[in-house]
Amino acid sequence: MGAQVLFAPIDRKMMREARRAAVKAIRGADAKDKPGAADAPASEQLEELGDALSAALILAGARDWKDVCLMGGPDDTGPGEPMPFSRENLELAISDPFTFEAFDNAYVMPFVMRERTKNVSAASPSGTGAAAMQAKDTANSPAKPTKATGARRARTGSKSPTPRKRKASGKS
Repeated sequence: MGAQVLFAPIDRKMMREARRAAVKAIRGADAKDKPGAADAPASEQLEELGDALSAALILAGARDWKDVCLMGGPDDTGPGEPMPFSRENLELAISDPFTFEAFDNAYVMPFVMRERTKNVSAASPSGTGAAAMQAKDTANSPAKPTKATGARRARTGSKSPTPRKRKASGKS
């Protein structure tokens, strides 16, 4: 595409709003456009929901662009004139499947992949998985000193030492 698009980072608020917008868009589209949409396969419904979520995130996150133009100008011989950034032009741009896919791959998919790896890689310390079970041979409580060694506890930063009394010198 050769364009530059400035996007805001996706945050939790944007994600919540995009989920709501996607559900609303799917419910509205099902009622208007496709009377039998409830009977559509789950994979098709899931794909439509994902596209609506991506579109909502793109609309919420795009801040500016440079050199964005739609393919197929008035004479359908190539790219048209660059469009100024506006909400209307952004909606028009993502209505083109190629532009939508480019925006989705550059902005939404990296976020989704980061979130997916972040949520999968955390081990459960109290679970029954390999990460939790490997620590069975560790002690459950700290070692207690024996009286025979005569060892004293080391000072820690949690208790302040008792102040020492200074002897007054005879000099004034």
